[in-house]
Amino acid sequence: MSRIGVLSDTHDHLDKVRAAVSLFNRLEVDRVVHCGDFVAQFALVELSRLKMPLVGVYGNCDGDLPSLDQRAVEFGYSLGNGPQAIVDAGKRIVITHQPLDSMPDCDFYFHGHTHRLLHAPGRPAVVNPGEACGWLTGRATVALVDTDTRAVEFFDL
Repeated sequence: MSRIGVLSDTHDHLDKVRAAVSLFNRLEVDRVVHCGDFVAQFALVELSRLKMPLVGVYGNCDGDLPSLDQRAVEFGYSLGNGPQAIVDAGKRIVITHQPLDSMPDCDFYFHGHTHRLLHAPGRPAVVNPGEACGWLTGRATVALVDTDTRAVEFFDL
């Protein structure tokens, strides 16, 4: 079984990043995926408190990529430009920030950018965890995805 914590669009809202870290640690997820828009390396410092691996992609609002890259290496994170494909528990997952024009061939497709919650079941199952920052919608959210049961649950921070 693999349970993945998914977040996006943290936009340097460090209190919400801390809340997401606390939630994912409490739920004992197997890994965390960040779908971009960390903004600055300060979010990575807070994410370093995760007790599980982090993989992610950069978004359109991520500045100072050299600092983000340096922190990613320091904390052992796999971050880069999207789309990025990973295999988790035998399932192919594609991660990107901005939604792609055409659906990739995968089991799960995670994206951010729109700041809107989305779960579209099927193949691939599409998940947008909404915005972890809560700046645009007034609601800070993350998602929990079970790759075995394909269940998706959203949490308010």
